[in-house]
Amino acid sequence: MGFKEWAISSGKLNEKTAATHWSGLTNTRFKEDGIAVADVTSIDELTERIGKDTIDTQDIEKLFNKPSYRPDSDIKSFVQKYIDYLKSETTNGVVGDYENFFEMLKFWIKQTDNNIVNDGHRVSFQEIQEGNLDGPDGAVMRFTEPQFHKQYIQFSDFAIRISFFRSGRYKGEKVNFVVCRPTGFKSWGLHIRYLYDLKQLRVSYRRDLPNNSDRQAFKDYMTALDYQKDVSFSIGELGLTQSEPNRKVKELFDYFHNMIVSARNYEEVDDENVKAMELSEKLKQNYNLILRGAPGTGKTYLAKEIAASIIGIPKEELASSDQFEFVQFHPSYDYTDFVEGLRPVQINGQVGFEPKNGTFKEFCKNALLQQNVQFDSFDNIWENFINNVDEAGEVVIPQVRSERELTYSLNSNRNLKEENVNSVHTLTKENIFRVWQGLKGRESGGHQSIMTAVVNYLKDQYNLPDYDESLGKNTGVSDKKYVFVIDEINRGEISKIFGELFFSIDPEYRGVAGSVSTQYANLFEESEKFYVPENVYIIGTMNDIDRSVDTFDFAMRRRFSFEEITAADSQVMLKSDEVKNRMNALNDAIISPEVALSTDYQIGASYFRTLEDKSKNLGVDELWNNKLKPLLKDYFRGERNAEHKLDVLEYAYFMSDANDSSEG
Repeated sequence: MGFKEWAISSGKLNEKTAATHWSGLTNTRFKEDGIAVADVTSIDELTERIGKDTIDTQDIEKLFNKPSYRPDSDIKSFVQKYIDYLKSETTNGVVGDYENFFEMLKFWIKQTDNNIVNDGHRVSFQEIQEGNLDGPDGAVMRFTEPQFHKQYIQFSDFAIRISFFRSGRYKGEKVNFVVCRPTGFKSWGLHIRYLYDLKQLRVSYRRDLPNNSDRQAFKDYMTALDYQKDVSFSIGELGLTQSEPNRKVKELFDYFHNMIVSARNYEEVDDENVKAMELSEKLKQNYNLILRGAPGTGKTYLAKEIAASIIGIPKEELASSDQFEFVQFHPSYDYTDFVEGLRPVQINGQVGFEPKNGTFKEFCKNALLQQNVQFDSFDNIWENFINNVDEAGEVVIPQVRSERELTYSLNSNRNLKEENVNSVHTLTKENIFRVWQGLKGRESGGHQSIMTAVVNYLKDQYNLPDYDESLGKNTGVSDKKYVFVIDEINRGEISKIFGELFFSIDPEYRGVAGSVSTQYANLFEESEKFYVPENVYIIGTMNDIDRSVDTFDFAMRRRFSFEEITAADSQVMLKSDEVKNRMNALNDAIISPEVALSTDYQIGASYFRTLEDKSKNLGVDELWNNKLKPLLKDYFRGERNAEHKLDVLEYAYFMSDANDSSEG
């Protein structure tokens, strides 16, 4: 577990404060050798450097070079929290696992190289694992140059098997591999492979191996989590000549470990989650998905399950994730809420209007920035900078090509605003991020030197590093996925809300190919064309019997994939057979010839869950009188035989009680 995750889950910090702590640890360095505090990953090394396992304010100036904008008390808090984290991780065995994994990699890769290029160091011994004829003790005797140690195959919560193919088997897919040795589950498909010719390690779940006998459902489960895709690490970036594991080694271990944990958790996955993972795959392929169905089938709940699966976080964390957004359409919702428009603001006691991005456009802009793996480090510094400007009220920034200075404050969008007698200009985070990369801050090229001055200021005052161009060209694209959920999408006036974005959300035109000029573009200083990034996915929910379904735009229907969630599908929410029987009896009556409604009108399990929830204290009678009967009455509004149909349904609903009493 990384520091930020630990700080949120165990260290009692919120997400923003945890990010601030990590930024401070990254930018605070030991005076003796310039090493960042965040790069010290052993509690023993950190306490040796500090001289104790606590930190005092008077130690800060003596030990560290810190950002000028951070008081000593902040750095003391950051470092002490980091000490607590390293102690916790050491107690939990994670730090020890990193070091053991690192030493195992050195042994395994060196022995593989020997097998291929040095006949004198080849081994006929093929596998090292517990339970083999010789086992780890035999491997200690056989592998001496490099030396094998028994702990290499045993970690705090899993074991591995190391395999060495004999000579002549190092071509194509015939490569050496490390595979998780399962305990508590059966799969042998969790691999780390070493490709000698490419000098590369690849981690994945190998579902298509001829000898993979895993159940199809398990294969689909692992595929839905994207583990069938190779994640690659070059040998060079692992730092195998160093004495301590670097960040890439830890990333490799964490990914392999997370894959193992996911495999173990398979047995705990219920049908509801399997459905969510199946639809996650459908969403990844189509970008836009609408869940349609009868009332109470759990469409909104399922949409959040899908979002959590796509993003890769627990559903409980969606609300605090910037990779997730939830809105609900209604007749008053319009383009200015969704895309952009003029919003009232108070300036010097007077009410005025400023152009402001709507929820969806702002979400897409954030997703676009996050496609770059270097954005996080920039964003942490930018947020610290903006918070300080907000507290101080203004910031003075020297210009590049003159001796003058410009004074900035913040506008209502938390962008930099500079006012002078001639004009007002605004600089956004996106502008400055682009200039940091060596690009034009705006498509027009305007205010480039002013934005360059802001970048220089961040470098001088906030230790913003230079942009790593090689990383940007090679592996600079992040795989962070963003999910935007539109509840009751059919209740809004779709053409009025989406406007020209009908084109941009089309799966065939995601990315720059779908760029459009938005309606208020001329009011924004950057006035660049807008598009929906490839890492944004949209889920809508739609109640099939809502009258507004009839007016749902056909142009939108073409751009979405539709998935029906039936009342029968929703029964995975229920545990009680008695409650399921009552639900089935009512739904069977709804589609009976006497009532003559379609399955679109059947009632979903969300209505019946209250019967299983003791805290609701809602009985069978109350559910019928307060929830079901009013809904069903609406179904038959205006029909001559409405009362008779209601009687039929009421009889079916309560008939299970009569059956129970007659059996007794």
